[in-house]
Amino acid sequence: MDKTRRHSRNLRLAKACNTCRRKKVKCDGKRPVCSSCRAFDLECAYQDVVDRPNRASRAYAQALEQRIERLQEQLQRPNRSGDGPGPSMRGTSPSGLSRSDAVSSQPSHPENGEPLSEHNTLIDEDDFHPSSAGEANDQAYILNAQDGRMRYYGASSAFGAFSSTVGSGSENQTWTGAQQRVPQRRASVWPLTSWVPNILQDGLDRRISEPLPSRNETMQLVSEFMATFNQAIPLFDEKSFMRSVDRQYSWKPDDSASWWISLNIALAIAYKERTHASSDAGDNWKRSMGHVKNALNAVGEVFLQNSDLSAVQGLLGLALYFQGTPNPQALFMFAATAMRLAHSIGLHRDTASSIPSPEDEQRRRTYWIAFHLDADISIRVGRPPVQDTEDYDTRLPADVPHDEKGIITIEDTQVNFFRLLVQLSLVQRLVYRHLYTVTARRQPKEKLIEELKACEQALLDWKSLIPPRLQPQCLFKWESHYFAQHFLRLHLAYHCCYCNLYQACMFQIKSAEAPLRDAIFGIILRSLDSARSALNLRSQIPLLGSTYKWNVIYFPAAACVPLALRILAYPAHEYARTDLAMIRETLDFLASTSSEEPGTYIDFILGAFSDLEHSARQALAKAQLKNSQPPAPESDRRDIGLNVPPDGIRYPASHAGYNSLPISSGITTTDDMGGTTSISNLPGADAGFPILDTQVDSTANWQWLLPPFWNWQEFTTGAPSFL
Repeated sequence: MDKTRRHSRNLRLAKACNTCRRKKVKCDGKRPVCSSCRAFDLECAYQDVVDRPNRASRAYAQALEQRIERLQEQLQRPNRSGDGPGPSMRGTSPSGLSRSDAVSSQPSHPENGEPLSEHNTLIDEDDFHPSSAGEANDQAYILNAQDGRMRYYGASSAFGAFSSTVGSGSENQTWTGAQQRVPQRRASVWPLTSWVPNILQDGLDRRISEPLPSRNETMQLVSEFMATFNQAIPLFDEKSFMRSVDRQYSWKPDDSASWWISLNIALAIAYKERTHASSDAGDNWKRSMGHVKNALNAVGEVFLQNSDLSAVQGLLGLALYFQGTPNPQALFMFAATAMRLAHSIGLHRDTASSIPSPEDEQRRRTYWIAFHLDADISIRVGRPPVQDTEDYDTRLPADVPHDEKGIITIEDTQVNFFRLLVQLSLVQRLVYRHLYTVTARRQPKEKLIEELKACEQALLDWKSLIPPRLQPQCLFKWESHYFAQHFLRLHLAYHCCYCNLYQACMFQIKSAEAPLRDAIFGIILRSLDSARSALNLRSQIPLLGSTYKWNVIYFPAAACVPLALRILAYPAHEYARTDLAMIRETLDFLASTSSEEPGTYIDFILGAFSDLEHSARQALAKAQLKNSQPPAPESDRRDIGLNVPPDGIRYPASHAGYNSLPISSGITTTDDMGGTTSISNLPGADAGFPILDTQVDSTANWQWLLPPFWNWQEFTTGAPSFL
């Protein structure tokens, strides 16, 4: 009986019958048959509607908020004692917004004075969990909308006061309760919508430069993207992305700018990979650039609106796309913007529970892709990174991912490529922070040498994470399959990061005392070996696609710099001819690349390298000419306590002690040098950067000292005085 009464109370009676509605005539609403239907003997039926109860009432919303608050207080009780997982949601506003505390903790990166302990955190960050003290002292405020949009406010922001911090004492508890009530009353005023002037709002037709392919073709392209690029660098979650693709071809597609960018960049990368694999790639390349244009058409709209995870992923996709093109400027801009958008939605803070969900894992992956690009760009161009070293605590990607994304197979060996890529990015940040920042260069020499040792140890520890048969400087066959290009770039990035240690040694060793020279002599040898290993990989680049060279062209060029500087400093060393030959081959590689795509930054690099190679060749020729002349009599040597070989290069007397130092493995051994360990035969005998005779050509065109696309000034600052 109660159900019947409730049903009749919520039933809204129709005022006209279905026949009169269809004929669009006036109906008197008489039941069971209206007058019009009775007169013409027509079927008369009324379509009454059942009104659903209005659950959006204020009383219902307040009751629901109170229930959620009680549940969350119960969940947070173990957290306050330090035993529970991370943060939990504080409440849900009537507008669909939810508030959560992004629990902060003490940074997992110690101060500059402890590089060794910082290095220990690079690999073991998975064991890091927020502390209870961090929860109490550093709270953040996050707004979550039902459609995935987010807004993050850190503890220093005035809006961070909205977070429900845990206070001590009755006054703090009272203030905390007042804090909680304020956003609950006012959150519905701003449901994360963005005000954009109408004149700046473009319709869907303005975004389309390249029409989307058919549904079947799109599904095929997205499947190829997921199986290749996204398998190595998991930018998107495959299941959710496929659902969004299905919706795109439904009656109600997603018209958001962030999804439009994500879809088009996935199609662009898929067409680009087809370009690599095909000899006739004109049509695929044109379509790829067309979809990039589609994505670029919506970038301004993303900048003007609130962010979501899809917006960050779309901009990262654009950055990764332009990483392999002749114009790297877009890479810098999109990578920096993506990191800023990642900050705006709190990806740099670890808000996951002890058992992360797939959504949490995807947020972590997205952040670490942005971090990787930020670190890679920073060390390559010598510019400060966007992400502060001491203001993030996002955990590393899972060692065993639930969907096996990021895991690739090379030489029948499975490796977690994405995790290795992220860990190398941490090492790159360590090298840049402790060796090349302004603060690092102001450190005492003893402190800087300790930093050098720590950075080298971090590189060696990272290398040990790779299966032995796939480690850098190990010979194995680079098969012509897709994932080889990603792994080759990983090796090149490792070698060039190692080469950067040579530049730091060069800055300090000229004025260092003998004990300090001994400490870094081995680093110099191994960094030169790493440069040679990078150049040995150059022959593999043409085998991995027609446009792959643009993705890695920096690395062979950068590896030539320490070898060329070594020839200029000591042109008589044993491997000078071999090193000069590799530099010449790299110069030819740059020339052929420049001829394929004229008008790029490679033209400038080519001119700079030509001068560098010419000067190194002249120095080597003059050294050989001096060696062919008879040595000067002992009585003609003016400098007492110096060993002066006949090539005119002077070394301190303590320099002979270097012959007892270990030789770097893999290239230089005593057997290779005829069983002798004489200092004149050591490949690193230029460690002291001796002073060349005044006859060395000092009028060469040294325009390569000017910094082009990469920071060549970082490579040459502190070079010997004859430069």
